[in-house]
Amino acid sequence: MDSSACPDIVVSFEQVDFSFNGEPVLLDVNLQIHDREMIGIIGPNGGGKTTLLRLILGQLQPDRGKILVFGQPPDKSSHRLGYVPQHMQFDSNFPVSVLDVVLMGLAGKSGPGPFSGKLKQTAELALASVDLLAYRTRPFAELSGGQRQRVLIARALASSPDMLLFDEPTANVDTSAGEKLYEILENLNRKMTILIVSHDIGFVNHHISSVVCVNQRVHVHPTSELAGHNIIDLYGHDMSLIRHDHRCSIKGHSTNAPVSD
Repeated sequence: MDSSACPDIVVSFEQVDFSFNGEPVLLDVNLQIHDREMIGIIGPNGGGKTTLLRLILGQLQPDRGKILVFGQPPDKSSHRLGYVPQHMQFDSNFPVSVLDVVLMGLAGKSGPGPFSGKLKQTAELALASVDLLAYRTRPFAELSGGQRQRVLIARALASSPDMLLFDEPTANVDTSAGEKLYEILENLNRKMTILIVSHDIGFVNHHISSVVCVNQRVHVHPTSELAGHNIIDLYGHDMSLIRHDHRCSIKGHSTNAPVSD
């Protein structure tokens, strides 16, 4: 691939295998992700989507192959990544405010004692970027599912990452809240790479630039349409079609196996 015609590669997998308790989860994964792409990661439950994220985050180590994130092993690049889970485990009776949750993303940067005024300002700027600054003193438990998800995005943004990784961001929100989330993600994508694991094919269809299909093996589709029978091959039953528009190489992504037409 001509690097002069493409943005920089920020994630690279070369012949990566990963197994859990002797059972293969990912096989012979070859993948390249470029700066400021918004990538949708789709596939059936147990197919390896979350494992792929955890390998990028450096939380897991491959059995075979090489992974680079921003040109370094993942554990050396983790400070440049922000991770947004489906939801935050917390005691609904614990009196934590919205601002407190965002400040958790800055834990370890304040030293002993309370958070400094500068770090609180950083957290407030992160809340403003997801349109929730006015909610900073409200109890986190009182927010809707969509608002909580936006707070978790702000928590990830507080540390100024160069890449955001999401695991099912619309799993617990309604349609209007999901649209608001993706509006925020599209704005953030102007400044950073975004990877999104999702079962929500409708949102993938409207907002994602490229699609990584994961079911032990990984296929990345550069075409303007993903044929319905490819969805059946991936999930085992028919689903809505996915459309994604561009890729920087005529030949498309690196892939470890040809994609059926």
